[in-house]
Amino acid sequence: MAAREIHVVVVGGSWAGVTAVHELMQLSQVTYPRLMVTLVEQRTHYFHKTGMIRGLVDKRYAEQMFIPYNRLFANGGANGANHRFVCARLKHVHEHFIEVEGGGRVFYDYLLLATGTEYASLPVTQSSTADECRMLYDAMKESIELAGNILFIGGGAVGIGLCGEIAEMYPNKSITLAHARDKLLNDDLSAGFANTTEARLRKMGVTLLLGETVVPATPSMYSSKSSLTSTRMYTFAQHHAWQVRPQELVAKSGRRVLCDLAIWTTGSRPNADYLNTLPADKVPLVDAETGRISVRPSLQLTDVRYPHIFAIGDVNSLPLAEKYASSAVCQARHAVAGIRSLIDECYDFRVKMSPTMAADSALRAHIPSYLVTDKHQHTVTVALGRNQEVTSSLFARFHGWARGTKRGRRYLIDKAQKMLNY
Repeated sequence: MAAREIHVVVVGGSWAGVTAVHELMQLSQVTYPRLMVTLVEQRTHYFHKTGMIRGLVDKRYAEQMFIPYNRLFANGGANGANHRFVCARLKHVHEHFIEVEGGGRVFYDYLLLATGTEYASLPVTQSSTADECRMLYDAMKESIELAGNILFIGGGAVGIGLCGEIAEMYPNKSITLAHARDKLLNDDLSAGFANTTEARLRKMGVTLLLGETVVPATPSMYSSKSSLTSTRMYTFAQHHAWQVRPQELVAKSGRRVLCDLAIWTTGSRPNADYLNTLPADKVPLVDAETGRISVRPSLQLTDVRYPHIFAIGDVNSLPLAEKYASSAVCQARHAVAGIRSLIDECYDFRVKMSPTMAADSALRAHIPSYLVTDKHQHTVTVALGRNQEVTSSLFARFHGWARGTKRGRRYLIDKAQKMLNY
């Protein structure tokens, strides 16, 4: 049992980050009584991004999506007072401390980065308070209600989910989904999964434009892609990308596509700019093409000088098949197990004495490959409204049918509430 003081900082309070906090709190209660956990999150409340799609068409559901973090450490036992929540945006990462906006510093022995991704065209993902997010939902929901002809650009899980929700809620609207690939979703999923999804959408009345790259006929209309300040978000949602007006877009084939609301569900952007202050060796810490943090199979940064820094969830460089809630949970548990191995080898203790001794501890710590250890295949489920879903697992299909627990009915909101002790 480690009697020394150990500080673990988790940045990002979504599925991966909150799961990591729970795992670390268990370690502090059972094995490391002086382990302290700090969660750094830019939002005042947990934002249930998994249910973002439902929130855009269901106001009552949207009200449940903002869960305070004030009960997160309620099950911390006698060590609960050792843990804390810091509401701030991460600005820079250094070898042994992080900087947050406003100039504050938080020192750490181990760092878990779980900062996820944002969609520039879905401003709710950039909001920082529950009130901001509610305001954006109201504006975006109003646009969906007013539009009669809606075009979605991007056939990933978000675009498909939105199509399904709106087609079910508003069956008289004309809905088109354009996707640059010949099949929906990504190459990590089977062709059968994509075919089933396409057939279900067509049956719901959705027109599919596959293998078509769609761009605005007047590009300047969508030129704003930068992050928005909270005071400008509502204006953006109401008067720019989400404004209902006659629009014309052009497909790669030259086909003209007319609509009165175009919703872009492409180009999710990982939040990893904060690593530019951390010196890199031969391999960049952030992949230049994808913007994701490059990690080893152990989920540690690729640079061997930083064995105490892990990246989990959407922000890391694992395949797209690992970018689902179930995978985020497994990654968090794997990373915490890796931290435990480093603690057992006294990495955090020896780094205070000698970099050479610390490096030796890191080499002795056995941290297996996540993709090898986590051998079970994650179930991928895409909801198409409240009563339909496509899943990659035969067992999950039977389980959902037998118990009436289709993902589309709740989008895991009950699990999120339980996770945050609500």
